[in-house]
Amino acid sequence: MAVALGLGAGWVAPVHAADGDDSTFQEAREAWRVRDKGKLLAARNALIAAGHPLAPWADYWWVQARLTELGRTEADEFLARWPDAYVADRFRNDWLQELGHRGDWATFLRIQPGFRMNDDREVVCWGVLARQQSGALMEGPGDWREQARQAWWAQKDPDRGCDAMAQGLWAAGVLTADDVWRKLRLAVEIDRPNVVQQSGKLLGDVIGQAIARLMAQPQAFLAPGAAAGGGALQRGSERDLRQPPGAAIGPTPAGKKAKGKAKGKAAKSRPSLAPMPLAIPAEAQGPLNLLAFIRWANVDPVAAAQAMADPSARIRWKWRAEEAAWAWAQLGRAFAWRQMADAPVYFERALADRALANVSNQPELAKGLGNWSAETLAWMARAGARSATAGDASRWTLVEQAVDAMSPEQLTDSAWTYWKARALLARAGQGANDPTRQKARELMARIASPLHFYGQLAAEELHGAPAKAPPRPAAPNEFELAQARALPGVDRALRLFALGWRNEAVREWNFTGGYGKPGGLSDRELMAMAAIACDQEIWDRCINTSDRTRQEIDLNQRYPMPFKRDVLAAARDVGLDPAYMYGLMRQESRFIVAAKSSVGASGLMQVMPGTASWTAKKLGIPYTPDLITDRVTNLRIGAGYLKLVLDDLGGSQAMAAAAYNAGPSRPRRWREGAKVDAAAWVENIPFNETRDYVKKVLGNAVVYAHIIDGVPMSVRKRLGATIGPRAASAPPPEADLP
Repeated sequence: MAVALGLGAGWVAPVHAADGDDSTFQEAREAWRVRDKGKLLAARNALIAAGHPLAPWADYWWVQARLTELGRTEADEFLARWPDAYVADRFRNDWLQELGHRGDWATFLRIQPGFRMNDDREVVCWGVLARQQSGALMEGPGDWREQARQAWWAQKDPDRGCDAMAQGLWAAGVLTADDVWRKLRLAVEIDRPNVVQQSGKLLGDVIGQAIARLMAQPQAFLAPGAAAGGGALQRGSERDLRQPPGAAIGPTPAGKKAKGKAKGKAAKSRPSLAPMPLAIPAEAQGPLNLLAFIRWANVDPVAAAQAMADPSARIRWKWRAEEAAWAWAQLGRAFAWRQMADAPVYFERALADRALANVSNQPELAKGLGNWSAETLAWMARAGARSATAGDASRWTLVEQAVDAMSPEQLTDSAWTYWKARALLARAGQGANDPTRQKARELMARIASPLHFYGQLAAEELHGAPAKAPPRPAAPNEFELAQARALPGVDRALRLFALGWRNEAVREWNFTGGYGKPGGLSDRELMAMAAIACDQEIWDRCINTSDRTRQEIDLNQRYPMPFKRDVLAAARDVGLDPAYMYGLMRQESRFIVAAKSSVGASGLMQVMPGTASWTAKKLGIPYTPDLITDRVTNLRIGAGYLKLVLDDLGGSQAMAAAAYNAGPSRPRRWREGAKVDAAAWVENIPFNETRDYVKKVLGNAVVYAHIIDGVPMSVRKRLGATIGPRAASAPPPEADLP
């Protein structure tokens, strides 16, 4: 369909044009929703002609609706019309994907440098392939192979771009078999069977079939004679995988009739057939067995550990020292995730086998700990810290070795700087000039901050006192506020918020704060944007935008206290620390009254319906299901439930926050075993979301206590010294606490 209005590449929409009619914009959105191209085009043209501030969105929907048929000229004209708008950068992402599918490498390489967000892993893969296919010079660190490997290894879900890159660079000899095996190890480790299947096909049909078998039944694959030499598997021990790719696998579901008709009596009595033996090449047997072992260790680490303890098994599985080291490390990771005391032992066995491999000059060990994954290194550090703070000081070595092997990207997490410093302090001499102690203090100083969990811990460790609050900067003046309001992205976002289209509004706002201006916005500009959001009571954007400032930090803006009277009353009524309640609420809902999670938690305190009913009944709070997002009711129920959880867990704010996020039964289990440093307990929470949540709630509470009461910003006081099993003298747990 031809583009109306003849808008050329040099045309730019006026920034402060008349508003036009919002009803036309609403018509455009509805037309986009139902895919009515005719109505969408008419509304889009009218909005552009009127200079409506939201015209870029209608224009984006128009090009998006016709992406697969779009020409280069029309795409260029769209990008020229809205050069700094969010929709332009979102379109760059869409367009780059389409260009990759088309194999239009010249246009891809012309467009890619302008992609400001650069947040799509698949586009990164397409970019590597585009340069390889067109012979363009490589940009960024590393050579062809290194960039391809890093992009591919980071892929967690199957996609066309990374698969096309892998196939192209495999065919060109850039990626090697060692690269593929490492990719498979990483994908099996994080349980991504679709990625495993997609990547394994590079090694041929036989290897692909073997991978399918080991993913289905890893223990059977490792059984004597099952896989190492391609021997026959026991009848019925595996699914029949002799079907063509894409065919249904497994028995016919109950109640369903198999397609096709058996012919004759023989067909009716035919026994099930075992999978045909596979002629696996000798060089692939060890790597395949390692994949099976990783899979098994994820499912049943105790049984896998018992099997690996038999030296003959490792010989039968045809592992080199490097492969054995990786297997031990996977056991360590699986045991550490389950908070089992033997986890450090397996990491130590892994290090011992790695040392043997290093002596043999195995090339896989050229970087780090055998190129172990970031997750494995993280769990090695966690297991070491847990064991060391429980009394075995020798385990600090595991922390040091794990952190030393981490990538620069992983080390941006202040957790690892803190724990490396703690490990150094554990072996440092007593003198202030001891070089190890000085190094530890340098690391602590690098992350010390009043604004986050490990920064607060580091500050207390470094100075023996809580961190000091940053000086409060001057509030944005009227000129700065006017400049912020004049930003087209801010204007569009506020209009979208007013229309109730929160998803689009948040994306506009975030892009403007992060990418809307070359070089980014200054601290003063970000503070002005945040002030506008606060004034409009768009609390989540107020907080997130203020969080971006680096030098000028306004704690009162970054940690606002909406609904203060109601929050303080709800906390006071149940005897709860209001700073702790505010810290949790800031993380839970960002003070959005109508917030609702994907699992059904609702309101400011993100209370589940069942929990709300139970708590209301327990505490005698008048309640009906429609009141779950009523501000006062939600606050009363949330505060009441949090206090019940806190009391059940002996007043531990760390455990109570974990219970609020993951349910009380889990922190009850996680506290079992040896008594450990409270920070190490937090770091060893198995769930990434809950671990991050607890850190942020406690860090928030420290700041809120300073704002509300002016108390020193001590996170240690809130954490306590140690966390361990419930005291024998303590009352039994609240059995029906949801």
